[in-house]
Order: sequence, then C-alpha cells, then structure tokens
Amino acid sequence: MYECIVIGAGIEGSATAYNLAKGGTKGVLLLEQYEACHNRGSSCGQSRITRRAYETLFYVEMMTDAYKMWSDLEKEAGTTLYKRTGVMVFGGNGDPYVQQTIKSMKIANIPHDVLSGAEINRRFPKQMKIPDDYMCVIEEDAGILYAQKALRAMQEQFQKMGGTLLDRHEVTEIVPGDIVTVVTNRGLFKANYVVIAAGPWAPALCSSIGVHLPFKVSRIEVGYWRVEDPTLFDSSTFPTFLYADGEGHFRYYGLPIEEYPGLLKVCAHFGPNVDPDNRDAVGGPVTSSMTSKFINGTFRGVQKKPSITEFCMYTVSPDDAPVIDKHPQHDNIIIAAGFSGHGFKLSPVFGKLLSQLVMKKTPSHDLHPFRLSRFLSTFMSKL
Repeated sequence: MYECIVIGAGIEGSATAYNLAKGGTKGVLLLEQYEACHNRGSSCGQSRITRRAYETLFYVEMMTDAYKMWSDLEKEAGTTLYKRTGVMVFGGNGDPYVQQTIKSMKIANIPHDVLSGAEINRRFPKQMKIPDDYMCVIEEDAGILYAQKALRAMQEQFQKMGGTLLDRHEVTEIVPGDIVTVVTNRGLFKANYVVIAAGPWAPALCSSIGVHLPFKVSRIEVGYWRVEDPTLFDSSTFPTFLYADGEGHFRYYGLPIEEYPGLLKVCAHFGPNVDPDNRDAVGGPVTSSMTSKFINGTFRGVQKKPSITEFCMYTVSPDDAPVIDKHPQHDNIIIAAGFSGHGFKLSPVFGKLLSQLVMKKTPSHDLHPFRLSRFLSTFMSKL
C-alpha cells in the first residue's frame, strides 16, 4: 500500500515523485513501462532549450521559479544540468509570436534585447543570413538543459529520499475507488492517490477511466546537421534559437553544437500524428526536407541533409497548454498530460504543482490555464 503512485517516469512523472518526496510524502511509487530513462517517449535525448523568452506570460513567470529549482537540483545532485548560451527568438517583421514574447518579457521585467534581422546578421555574419526586416528578441540568461542528466538526477534524488522506482512495469488497468488499484504486467499496487503522467500514453490511460482528452500525439524528428566550421556554432559562441513563421506559429528550433561534435541540432516543431505504441509506422523522416529548406534560408555553412536523425514524441492539446487537474469524479486521481513544447524546462514547477494537488496544499501558481474543464464539451460528448 502506497500513499501515491505516479504512472510514468519521464520528466513530469519524475519531477512529481521528486517533489512529493521532497515535500515529506512517504510511500511514493514511480512506475515506468520501459527501462528507466528510455528513448521511446518524450523525455529522451541529451539536451533541451530552457528560456524565459515565452509568448505566454504565465510561462515567463513560472520559468523564474524553474531556473531556481534547476539550480537547487544541481546543488543536491552535485552535477551541472544547465549551460548558459542565450536564446534567439526570431521571425518575420510583425510576427505575433515574437511580438507577444517581447511584450511578456517587458511585463515580467526580464532582461532582453530586441534586434532587427540586419542587426542579427551583423552580430553573426558567418552564421546567419535572415531577411533584414526580421524581428528578434534575445534573452542572454537562457540556455541548454542537459536533459538525460537532469532526468537521472531527479530520479536519483527521489530514491535517496526514500521513493521507489520500478521500471518495466506496464500499467494495464486503473481501478478508481477510495483506494486506487493500479494493475501492471508484473503485479498490482494500491495507493491513496494516483498521478497519471504517462506522456504520449496518458490519453489512452485517461480514456480507460472516462476522461477523453482531445490531444494529438506526433513524432518529432530531431536532426543533427554538419557545419563547415564548428567553432562558429559551438555552444560557447552561438545561442539556442526559435523561429516563428510570420503568422504567429513557432515552427523550428535548434541548439548549438553540444551533443555530437560538429553537428548543429535543428528540429521542426511539428510532425505526423502517430500511435505511441507504433510511432515508426509512418516510416522514415517526414519533416527533414522542410527543415532543410528553413536551414538553407537561415544559416551559412550548414549541410543540406542531417547526418543523424533521432525521434521523440509530442503530446499536444488544442490550446497548446497541458492538463494539471483532478479527475472529475475521482479527486484522488490526478491527470498530468499534454506538456510537449513546455514540459522539460518547466518540469520542476509542474512537478511541484502536481505534488501540491496530491498533498492538498495551496498551488504555487494559478492552475486555471491547466484545468480539464476547458475541454469540457469534448469530455462530456464522449461520456
């Protein structure tokens, strides 16, 4: 018998379990269907962008806490999880995404610089060739999170505080009740509370207990592109970046050379919809040709085809914000789903909010943007 079972040991589930243990909750079980830190979900890979340069104000405010919490975890784990590189958010002149990012940073008093495309090209003359009338905002304190290290650190600290992590335990059934029963392929477990933080598998698990989330699961191609002069795109000299398409849509992002020698990481922020249990049914790369076109129109000295392509999955809601809420009929079951695009960098904060729901504490941030009720019409239509 456990106080709380967290289903899914990706970054959100691990952050939830870590915050529960850190908050004094005893008897926390973290379940993972594959091996711990596997590469089949949304938390795989070596790096993620972390930034306060957000178009949504509440994310900007939450990121202030996230930076501190990542720093605290670094001290606890005795390892480096973050590298300051800066981030460059750019797009066509008047792009709503870039404009709103600038507005949010001004309101939150986050230090930033606003530059034109011409000024960016002068700052990075051997790397960039964007149109002169583009607009760009730079946040110098942004950077790279070492994702795999961060996930392991979160799990290790959770276990040091007395938590239990069981991998290779696939959840096959959740039985609601005053005591929740979680059935796995290797036995069943009971708890007073359950948090469903299963990434791409969360919609199916939630559907099995009557909550039908209108989410899409897509496969993202993570491309690594060889550059002619690695010194120009090294993480010590070049920032992370995000590109908006001129119509207010964030479309491509990338990180300087850090993971593989001589390879720039550039990815499309979209991909084909997939079944998480069969994500490669769509075949080989789908978005690489579009990413190549973006690269060729943006950067100098980058090859036209990726040298390495890896895959991960996104789980995205219609309004691009996650769900952090209680089950409508069972308030001892907490739903955590749809974090992709925001989840890793904000995971310490999201994990704390989820732990506060379990522990019945006042949330440290407003949960209204993450309520399940915003999808009430979809949910009710399927009951």
